[in-house]
Amino acid sequence: MKQTQRYILTIWDLFTIQGGELCGASSEVAILDGGMEIDRMTFTGKYQGEGGYRRTYIGTPGLDAELASGPGRIQFSAEGLKAMTQA
Repeated sequence: MKQTQRYILTIWDLFTIQGGELCGASSEVAILDGGMEIDRMTFTGKYQGEGGYRRTYIGTPGLDAELASGPGRIQFSAEGLKAMTQA
């Protein structure tokens, strides 16, 4: 049985300012396993709300994430572990 981990990735301040106006932007987040990149998530649009924009990610336990390019700031937090059978 293989364990999987549910993560919540939250991004804040996804925007740029051009000519004094807020504009949409694009950012990439690298998903890391032991410091090695295993996946990327792309966020495009404009979001500046207090709660941030959230996306779920399912992977193995112990993953981390970092903002690879673009504006914003992120948080990558783990939720409960689940057992998953593989055929």
